[in-house]
Amino acid sequence: MKRAAYQRPRAGLLAACVAIALLGFGCDQVDVQLPSYHKGYQPVQPINYSHKLHAGDLGIDCKYCHFGAEKSKHAGVPPVNVCMNCHKLVKTDSPEIKKIHKAYESGESIKWVRIHKLPDFVVFDHSRHVNRGVACQTCHGKIQNMEVVKQANTLAMGWCVNCHRDYKANPPAHLKDKNLNPSLDCSGCHH
Repeated sequence: MKRAAYQRPRAGLLAACVAIALLGFGCDQVDVQLPSYHKGYQPVQPINYSHKLHAGDLGIDCKYCHFGAEKSKHAGVPPVNVCMNCHKLVKTDSPEIKKIHKAYESGESIKWVRIHKLPDFVVFDHSRHVNRGVACQTCHGKIQNMEVVKQANTLAMGWCVNCHRDYKANPPAHLKDKNLNPSLDCSGCHH
């Protein structure tokens, strides 16, 4: 009796893995769109913020604004006070910077439109990737060249799995000495 009870959860887990695999690998073959498949998605934002200027021309590290990336599952959208670290003094007459000042003075957050979104059944941990030396550009594209941010990759399951396989088979030179072993197990991202 105990054995049958033990096998049921395993059968359920197997069924869930098969269903996820079919979704992840089959969506490229049929007209099914999960939220993460919006490659090229480039919404209008409440403030015209240039990653090209900030991350590219000025060379500000992604983790300065997205400081959660090293410590959390979520990189996070920077709070207004991070913008104000510079923009209390820099370009204060700009109409876009005035929007930041208005939000700061009112205590309200800026209502940025989320671009990169994975389905709820996927767990992605920024800190696990960032702390192992995976560059932000690996998933987000050449963000330092984007005047307006867009989703550069599908972020589909097959895309992620292929990245894990590629890193496992042929890690980039800067990661070879880290002895990385990216998971190819379902439970690595689905738990």
